[in-house]
Amino acid sequence: MYQPGIYADISNAEYHASEGLSASGLKLLARSPAHFRFSVREETPAMRKGTAAHAAVFEPERFAAEYIAAPDIDKRTKAGKEAWAALEASGKIVLAAKEYADVTGMARAVHSHLYAAPLVSGGTAEQSVFWEYNAIADDIETPILLKARPDYIKPMSSGYIIVDLKTTKDARPYSFESDIFKLGYHIQAAHYTSGMNNTSLGTPQAFFFVSVESDAPHGIIVYELDETVLLKGYEEITRLYSLYAQCRKYDKWPSYPEEIIKLKLPSWAA
Repeated sequence: MYQPGIYADISNAEYHASEGLSASGLKLLARSPAHFRFSVREETPAMRKGTAAHAAVFEPERFAAEYIAAPDIDKRTKAGKEAWAALEASGKIVLAAKEYADVTGMARAVHSHLYAAPLVSGGTAEQSVFWEYNAIADDIETPILLKARPDYIKPMSSGYIIVDLKTTKDARPYSFESDIFKLGYHIQAAHYTSGMNNTSLGTPQAFFFVSVESDAPHGIIVYELDETVLLKGYEEITRLYSLYAQCRKYDKWPSYPEEIIKLKLPSWAA
């Protein structure tokens, strides 16, 4: 178990295997404690592509060292099978040709963008933060261990900012604003900010999302979170921290409320 603090030398795998309630765990908990309790971390193709994009944008040297595009190999032939085996034995992560093209295309788009490019340089990527929080369970303070792994911490003249990369199908405001609350980005931002508040760096000056479309031409919009969005996130994480403490205290992880809900005609269908 890691002691409270900020760590620059913990791998992504070590971070995910370590103790502590993370932003992804909070999003599951927001659905229901049962979904959190029985979740299994499995990498989907979209997650794999997103992870590669993060490396390409924030750590291009690591991306070049760890990733490779799959060459045109006919794995039905003996020579093709041998070539593919050698490729896998290299230890590099093999991306399909289109995946690799999309990932490198996203990185080029971010690094050439007027506002995104300055945000993803001159800082530190993938630092892990651990801290303790006294949640309220049955009106009693209960310490819980929390963790976060901000994409990028960039020093500024009077402090620092947090930058988070989001790969998406549609970066336009009406779509991304919906994603913020549907996918719990406000919870993530508040959780990260809360964690950083517990380090020697103190409160960040701002929180930015760099939203980049995963398909060409890889359109980009940079969003700065309004204070009202963060406040809503803080309300949610405070509630979820206490819910987590309560569930742990009694080792009870309920699912949805047991009630009958009457469905009404949605506003869009009226």
